[in-house]
Amino acid sequence: MKSLILLGYGKMARALALGLKDKVHLQVAGRNPQKIREFCNDLQLTPLLQKDNLIEVQDQEILLCVKPYALQSFQFVGKAKCVYSILNATTLEILRSKIQSEGFIRAMPNVAASVGKSITSLCGDEAYKQRAFEIFNAIGKSVWIEEKTMAVAAALGGCAPAFLAIVAESLMDAGVTNGLTRNESKEIVEGLFEGFGALLQTTHPTLLKESVMSPGGSTAQGVASLEKNALRNAFFEAVMASKNFA
Repeated sequence: MKSLILLGYGKMARALALGLKDKVHLQVAGRNPQKIREFCNDLQLTPLLQKDNLIEVQDQEILLCVKPYALQSFQFVGKAKCVYSILNATTLEILRSKIQSEGFIRAMPNVAASVGKSITSLCGDEAYKQRAFEIFNAIGKSVWIEEKTMAVAAALGGCAPAFLAIVAESLMDAGVTNGLTRNESKEIVEGLFEGFGALLQTTHPTLLKESVMSPGGSTAQGVASLEKNALRNAFFEAVMASKNFA
């Protein structure tokens, strides 16, 4: 079984650990010994022996799941086989300046990793592309892109769940405003997102819209209202704003 050092113990580290612990030998490292022990005890993992945030690496894989600023706290000794990083706004060039390794991969998973449904954008050294898919497909699906588009991919895949949460919340509130109970509205919107997600796997969104948009009908009136209120532009602007910080 391959050995992988997991640096971090937050929500994304937990999701990845749950998906990987039966496939690789995970050793957990981080800045807080107490949190490392709690994390390892909870998931039945092995803590990495470390001292003063010194990480010794001997041809192992490293999975970086810490905040970007926290990377500065660690000193890496030795050479890794490959470094997989989920650090936002941390380029391959920056990673190469911090850690010695044969290969480097950047990854941007999202909050759905907690339920095994993340869509993760990947880029980096082609030699480790297949291995990267093996690791990150443990929490959902992955797509390979060029690093120059990682910022927009991070905005679209990583930030957009918050945008969709606002859509869901707004629809629920609209249902309540128009007479549904809170539970009724919530149940309808949950079913709506589940069904729409399944349809989107096989049908282009334009065709989905047209399939329920009869000429002059209620759906057409609702769509016209959304267009009047510039919903499309709001999403374009939101992705652009998030991209500029990714």
